[in-house]
Amino acid sequence: MPYGNIMENKNNDSSKKENNENESVNEHSKKPVAKDLVTLKHVEVKKQEISAETRDLAQTLKERYLEHDQFERLSNDEITILETFMGKRLFIERIAIIANQSRIPLGIPGFKKAELEEILEGLTAKGYLISEIVGDKPVYFLTERGKYRVQ
Repeated sequence: MPYGNIMENKNNDSSKKENNENESVNEHSKKPVAKDLVTLKHVEVKKQEISAETRDLAQTLKERYLEHDQFERLSNDEITILETFMGKRLFIERIAIIANQSRIPLGIPGFKKAELEEILEGLTAKGYLISEIVGDKPVYFLTERGKYRVQ
């Protein structure tokens, strides 16, 4: 019989817990809910009109940006080469070493000398680099424009 009393006590305990939970749920359901306490109002929203002066300014900036952007389009390779300089004067061999350090570990083939010379000529023509002959080799360095682009 002691076993039966234990089972009855457990059943009584669990039914008491259920009753307590039901009472707390009933108490909560009697309290007002936030949505019942709040009344919403419809608010009219008017679109702002753009002034003619603002529209003209935006158009001018857009045109300048397009002109500037078309001249500034650089390939990923050109950007990689520009970023190797960091304000230094570099021989083509050193440029190749620095630029290829980031490419080869990623599985991208390194720059060949002819390919690198072609990119450097293009950057020089666009005004990002200047080259001088030191000894018998060209040395490249950034122009002001190139420094600005790298920043």
